[in-house]
This record gives sequence, C-alpha cells and structure tokens, in this order.
Amino acid sequence: MRVIIRNLGVLESAEYELGDLTVVCGKNNTGKTLAAYTLYGFLDYWRNQYDFQLGTALIKEINHKRELRIVQQQFQKLLSKNLELAYKKYVTEYLPDVLGSSSERLTDGQFRFDIRWMIKQSLLLKEKTIHWISSNCGWCAVQTDNEGKSVQIIQEEEPVPQEKLSDSVQSLVTLVSPEIIPCAAVTSADRIGAAMFSDEIYHLRNKLNKQQQYSFLQSIHYPLPVRKTLHTIHYSVPKLPPEKTELQILFKKLLDGNFEFCCRKLQFAPLRTENPPITLNETSSSVRSLFPFWLQLYCDTELRETPVNMFMIDEPEMNLHPENQRILARLFVRLVNLGYKIYITTHSDYIVKEMNTLIMLYCCNKNNRRIMKRYGYTEEELLNPEKIRVYMTQQVNAPKTKTGTKIENETKIKIETKIETETDREAEQISVDSGVPKYIFVQAKIDELGISLPVFDDTINEMNTIQDEILAGGER
Repeated sequence: MRVIIRNLGVLESAEYELGDLTVVCGKNNTGKTLAAYTLYGFLDYWRNQYDFQLGTALIKEINHKRELRIVQQQFQKLLSKNLELAYKKYVTEYLPDVLGSSSERLTDGQFRFDIRWMIKQSLLLKEKTIHWISSNCGWCAVQTDNEGKSVQIIQEEEPVPQEKLSDSVQSLVTLVSPEIIPCAAVTSADRIGAAMFSDEIYHLRNKLNKQQQYSFLQSIHYPLPVRKTLHTIHYSVPKLPPEKTELQILFKKLLDGNFEFCCRKLQFAPLRTENPPITLNETSSSVRSLFPFWLQLYCDTELRETPVNMFMIDEPEMNLHPENQRILARLFVRLVNLGYKIYITTHSDYIVKEMNTLIMLYCCNKNNRRIMKRYGYTEEELLNPEKIRVYMTQQVNAPKTKTGTKIENETKIKIETKIETETDREAEQISVDSGVPKYIFVQAKIDELGISLPVFDDTINEMNTIQDEILAGGER
C-alpha cells in the first residue's frame, strides 16, 4: 500500500510504500511524527468514524430482494468509492482533531492511499458473516461465500433500516480489508508522561465534567495518538497466554523485570532483587517508555471485529540503553515474522544498525550458524530485506542565510528525487522557491549489507573526522 501526503505542515510531499516493517528517519522538526499521526488518524477514522455509503441504487435493490449477491468486482468499486469519500471528509473534518491543530492550517493538505493494484488482486475473506438483529426491524446477515468471491446480503421480509444495513456492510469491510488497510494501534512519544499522569488526567477531566467547566476542558486538546496512548494505559487489561512465549521472554529481558497484577493493580517486579513489586510511578523511565507497547501487545485489543495487526511507535528508543535498543529491534523483526506490521519513527542508529545485522544474517549464509549461536540470534529474528521499507526526510528548499548572500543555484533550487513505485516510473523533479523549509520522504537503499542512511552516517563520519584531526594535532 502506498501512502500519499501533500502540503501538510512542513511536509511538501510524503509519498511512501508501507512495508511489513516501515522505518522513518530524519532530523528534528522535519515531519516524521506529522506523517505518522496523519496515517494513524485515517486508519482510526476509517474503522471507527466513517459512515459507509451503500448508494441509493444499491439500497433500492436490497429493499426489493430478500437475497442479493454482490460480486467481487462490484464490492471493489464500492470500497474504492467509499475510500474516495473518506479521504475528503478526513482531511476537512477529522484531521485537525487528529493533529490537535486548527482547520485553517490544513486547508491545502491532501491524504490518500494508492491501493488500486492491491484491491484488484485481493479476494474477500472466505465464509465471514456479520449479523444484525432487532426485535423491531427484523434480521439481516451480510456474508461472503466459501470461495471469497462475492458478498451476499440476506434479510427478512421486513427491510432493515438503511443505517443498520450500511453498518453491517462496513463491519464486513473491516474484516475484508486488513491486508489492504491495516488495523493499527499507536504509541506516541508522550508515553512516559502518560504512564505517570494518566490517572490524574482522567480524574481531573471527570471532576471538571461534573462541575460543567467545559471551557477549560476544550482548551486541553491533545493529538489523537496521545489520547489513544492515555486510553490504552488507563483502560487496557492484559490477556497473557498461560505459558511464557518467546516474545514475553524478550520483553522480560528488555524490561529487566515483569509486569504483574495484584489485587487488580498493576505492579512491576524487577529481576535480581528480593524486594516486593513496585508501582509504575516507582519504575525507571525505560520501563514507563515500554509500558504502553507492552499493554497493546498483550491486551485483547480489537477495533470492531478486526484485531490489531499493525503497531505504530513514535521514537521507540526513548530512554533505552543502546543494548536495549538492539533487543527492541530484534523484537520488532520477530513481530514482523509473526505477521504483524510495524511502523516506527526513529533517531536511533543502534536500532538501524541492528536491523542491518539481521538483514546481513538473512542474506549471507557463510558462517552464519556459528555467528548466530555465538551472539544469541535465532531464525525468527532474521530480516528479509523485501519486508522492510526505510525513508529519510529531506529538505527540498534551502533556508535563507543570515547575511542575505546568494543561495546555491541563485534563488531557486531543484532536487531530483527518485520515487520508486510498483510501475518503476521515472524520477520526479521538484522545484521550489527558497524560504520556509519544506521536506519530502526519500527511500533509503537496502541491499544484502543493510540500510544506507546518510542522515546518520554523515553525522558519525563528521565526528570521527573531528576526532582524527584532534589526534593528528589539527593537521588534515
């Protein structure tokens, strides 16, 4: 699936393909979090807010027939039409709430998916049924056949209300489309504060609600991913498997302890100590940073009928030692190999280098077994480079200098950026006036040696050069 974002905040254009593992890197304030929040917001809007439209002609046909079969091609057109409607409503009505911004700042913004090729290839899920029953209005079933090639709508003689029928079809779409449109859970970079103060925030909101101080409440407007992180921490209940899984063992190593429930209260039991478990507020910042992701992974989290199959994490390396950042990278790859999708924004060269190691172990067979055994790697942690997509933010116009001197290539610069697509179209040329910095997404090169990321490598090389010159007595 290809995501297209244009004219949104500092982003001139972010056009990128979602991989099983998607990594976005770049300098501060270049649009990484903005792109992640915008994508998550639409995924949430599509599944929880958008009202699916069946169309007048289809509604009339349904009302005149107790049984109606919609073939796959018709269903694809219905899905495509609703996505087009959803894009427009999302940007104009819902995106300001997602970003915690005003609609005036987003007037020229655009968001959409390029999934036409995927819709054509996708079959409906086999033998899936959505029932809707009412004592007043009758009974309805929306189901796919045993080959997954058509949708059948069956109802009693009494027609089902249009809004309920639309909701039934939309519920089926959530079952049909997770491979096309992921069902995502998000962890924002504000998670440490959320873990510390979620109870106080909800207590304050409830208190103000009772006092009807709505003007104050409306002034506290967090971006949607921040609110979702707060909600996860405050309301989620883990559903742990009876036996320890490999993921739990990895998390235990990552946390250097275990989360436990005692008297319906969450506690943390550190390893290598005989002291009793402690509260979340007493834990280290690294434990609080990982806590929301742990909750999402081990909670019975569902959006309608569709389980979460994608985790989006803003700066997962926060408060983690480099060793733990490496373990987290291996955890992400394990999840990818289990069928989940992972989307992260990161400043961590350790995470990227560990992913490089996992790619190299996958691609290079010579002596790998001995190396894997020596350093504790397993088959489940090897990363197929075809599963990962890495992007860097890149400035498309040079900022003005303080002295007002000429900018390279006079007052206008041109940046040629190759955007690799399924059709391998030719490189686009972006020409913009100098002024306020704007950014695009550029895909990083990935081969059997791993990921090439100048955004990190240039900084590391410069630091090495400086140190070499210091040791050489200032001579170059």
